[in-house]
Amino acid sequence: MSLFACGLVLSIRCSTPAFLSRRIELSRATYLCVYIYIYICVYVYIYIYICPRFASALQSSALSLMAIASRDSSAHNTSSLAMSDCWYMPEEVVDRRDENRLSPNVPSSYEALGEIGIFYRHFDPNEVSDDVEGFIKPLLSKLNYHSYDVVQRSPSILGEEKFETLAQQHFLEHIHEDDEVRLVLEGQGYFDVRDANDKWIRLLSRPGDCIVLPAGMYHRFTTDHSQYIKTLRIFKEAPRWIAVNRGPEAEERPARKEYVARLRAPGETAVGAADGRTIFFLRYPLQLDAELTAITARLLEQHSKVPFALMIFLAGSTDPTTGNSWCPDCIPAKAEVAKRFSELQDKYGEAHAFFLQLPVERASYLGNPEFPYRKHPALQLASVPTLLVLTPVKDAKKEANMEWYNLLEVKLRTHDAGSADVLNLE
Repeated sequence: MSLFACGLVLSIRCSTPAFLSRRIELSRATYLCVYIYIYICVYVYIYIYICPRFASALQSSALSLMAIASRDSSAHNTSSLAMSDCWYMPEEVVDRRDENRLSPNVPSSYEALGEIGIFYRHFDPNEVSDDVEGFIKPLLSKLNYHSYDVVQRSPSILGEEKFETLAQQHFLEHIHEDDEVRLVLEGQGYFDVRDANDKWIRLLSRPGDCIVLPAGMYHRFTTDHSQYIKTLRIFKEAPRWIAVNRGPEAEERPARKEYVARLRAPGETAVGAADGRTIFFLRYPLQLDAELTAITARLLEQHSKVPFALMIFLAGSTDPTTGNSWCPDCIPAKAEVAKRFSELQDKYGEAHAFFLQLPVERASYLGNPEFPYRKHPALQLASVPTLLVLTPVKDAKKEANMEWYNLLEVKLRTHDAGSADVLNLE
């Protein structure tokens, strides 16, 4: 009976609005495992006390659920673990098809790619295909694109001479006037892109990888030693591939000028453009503590006799295919966050209220329990969006080896900016 009671309590708990409303990224398999446990509890109770024959039927249903959970969990893990690698590479290479890493290896990150406007997403390789009705058209609708074609490249398909001619052409550094959107269906290769400092980053692209390179970005592509790739190319309008090789002509193209202007523009936050004084935008999780500790030390020095508050907003980064955050809840949250920050300014004064936005890259965050913000002692990110308000600890003073989260204390943490009370933080 105790086992049945536990199952009943758990089933009631899982059905409550409080549980259902929590925005924590649990996989479908997690929920299935919960219900399998409930099934087992009910099964044991029925088998012992009511009807063994009915229990047998219930057992079959439970086994089916377990199969679904196993399959779903496997797909979930594949999606999260199969995210492709990216690293910095030398300016000159001997064989374009090699990995061509620096020595020692210098890894890049999805945050570095996000900074230069690249959008990356990984789909389950078993679910991507050239099925027009079943996969391609729904994908186009979701991404708000209208045209496509499917391209295969290999010596056996094109012939050795034509394949090598195209391979050399694609490996010339170039830009396009339109975004380049590619989904790898079969085979694999490398996209090379220039970062904000004109250094090469190489992206390994495998089946299921979807990448959006913004118009005006210098890049190139090559297959690996397999010399085979099959990709879905996605376009806003009619399919076309027009490359402008790097040089004076490319620099004068409107797409290039617009891209460079965006790179140099300050980061946009929910409360306006970052200015480095009261509004900050920090992109890299691994650099957060060093950068925010320096900012906090400066604030403590400048505001030693006047109380101040820091609002931190963690939100999904912008998806260039839609112009909005990849996180649906983050879109309406921005307006509410702006209201709460205005209230904070009224309370502390505009010169003593500070705002920091931390963009969360989808590819780094989803399905990754090791994502730095999840494990951070102060942020403790469970879901996006998340809003925090911090104030200095009593008698806070920057000392050697003291991090920002030892100098500030969290007064408010919420996933619902609309109901946040920033006027009563004590």
